[in-house]
Amino acid sequence: MKRVHTFTKYWFLSLFFLLLLSTSADADQNDARLAELFRSLKSTENVSKASVFESKIWHIWMEHHDPEVESAMFQGVEAMKLQQFEQAFGHFSLLIKLAPDYAEGWNKRATVLYLMGRFKESEADVLRTLELEPRHFGALSGQGLIRISLQDWTGAIYFLESALKINPHMHGVIMNL
Repeated sequence: MKRVHTFTKYWFLSLFFLLLLSTSADADQNDARLAELFRSLKSTENVSKASVFESKIWHIWMEHHDPEVESAMFQGVEAMKLQQFEQAFGHFSLLIKLAPDYAEGWNKRATVLYLMGRFKESEADVLRTLELEPRHFGALSGQGLIRISLQDWTGAIYFLESALKINPHMHGVIMNL
């Protein structure tokens, strides 16, 4: 089980570091561009195109109009890169306080809580992310990893398959199934 947790922890970190951080646009999970990107992501069979669509979705999810929110996001991301998880948690908690309806803030805090081994707290933040953005394939796959860590195999399969229904190109998710 430790090997699975270590693999999923590094897989989660790898996925996280592939994301781009935007500091200029006014967007979030409600951005009108997302609908077409999700359609394209789901329908394409071209892996390269899927990667572009996925990156654009993540990019939009990371955007926010408030400079203070963006600063907290940037600082949290930087702390996560350095594996300073307590600091990252603080930044993401501030971000959530500043923008409680910003799905990616909840998702980032869920990620850092997962990496800290605080699975139940991570799960609560994932569920809030999904309330705000039901198409959040990253949160769905994260919930699958939480269920794996808690040895809830049925729950893990459910959430990983749910992520693949939205983004069928998630190779790490496919490997975990």
